[in-house]
Amino acid sequence: MHHRKAQRDALLRKLTAGINVQMPAPRRIGKTWTINRLAGDLTAAGWIAVEVDVQGIRTTDSFARILCKRIEAQMPSKERFKTHLLQRLKNLTDGHWGDNPLDVLGKIDPIEFAETLVAALDDDGRPAAIIIDEVAYFFLHLAEQNAKDANAFAYQMRAMQGRYKNVRWLLTGSIGLDPVARRYGLQGAFVDLETFILDPFTAAEARSFLRDGAIQEALTHKFDASDEDFDYLFQELGWLAPFYLKLVANAVRPSGYAQTNGNAIAGRQDFDDAFTTLLQPNRRSEFAIWREHIDKNLPASDSRLASEILSRISQDSDGETFDTLLASLATNAEPKSRGELRDIIAILVNDGLVSKVDDRYRFRSGLVRRYWKEYEA
Repeated sequence: MHHRKAQRDALLRKLTAGINVQMPAPRRIGKTWTINRLAGDLTAAGWIAVEVDVQGIRTTDSFARILCKRIEAQMPSKERFKTHLLQRLKNLTDGHWGDNPLDVLGKIDPIEFAETLVAALDDDGRPAAIIIDEVAYFFLHLAEQNAKDANAFAYQMRAMQGRYKNVRWLLTGSIGLDPVARRYGLQGAFVDLETFILDPFTAAEARSFLRDGAIQEALTHKFDASDEDFDYLFQELGWLAPFYLKLVANAVRPSGYAQTNGNAIAGRQDFDDAFTTLLQPNRRSEFAIWREHIDKNLPASDSRLASEILSRISQDSDGETFDTLLASLATNAEPKSRGELRDIIAILVNDGLVSKVDDRYRFRSGLVRRYWKEYEA
């Protein structure tokens, strides 16, 4: 149940039907694992699957370079593709730059170079999928540096989706395209993408994951638990992402044994003890990625506001309403507008840190909330 087969099959059907997809998925939910397996599914079905991770890529030139390398790496007939690409590039230039396609960058616009790559991929004849991970971060950083370049690239990407029918696009990211597009006026560039949500595990999927033999073999102490006790763990954890399920499971020291086969059995107290263990000072590194993620991947002003929001909602498991958040943040030296606050909350929701329950914003994970309150607030 936990291998995301239903979701992978649905994505394959959509791509086969000619639908281009954006898949926002919070961090630590298994997005990268899922798209890696989807790429394998596509290859098995006769597709060319090109995976590109653009987190940390901040220019159109760098984007074009990594896209070129990834397409070349996935082409079954690399030399034929290279010859075809070189001919297309020579038609756009004077041709005096050797036989490495990347040498032409600097002679033509990187956006035009990227389209030439996609055109050559389209001409191969086989169905192809370009899977771009963390695309929202790319456009966020590009727009911060040069809003004109971001606009030109986003709309050219839309044009390519309509122009080259053998090539499908799957754009994924942990913060989602919507808040970035709205801030920088790029909404129209992504209007043709169908949204596909990759949700956290259900309780049934989470139990299947924790009982998987390969997962159990990798744990410090193998164990099982009743469905009811697992449900208690899931309620306390609050965010059934594979990373956190395994993190807690690794800290469990089962105190019981099954009467029939002698296998180790964990109960509620064992799960409570695991939470306590994970929140000790020597385990802070298990959660530090969240602070690092916010500091590195958001502009400085957004990072500061995101940290303020998280610190505020970490104080109570029920979180805060939008208005109480706005009022509390307005006491700082730099008052926050409603629009600015909504944009950052949207990023935190898409990123998996925050969820909205009724009219309140709160941490998705009770474990991460307790960490943030203890060490970051």
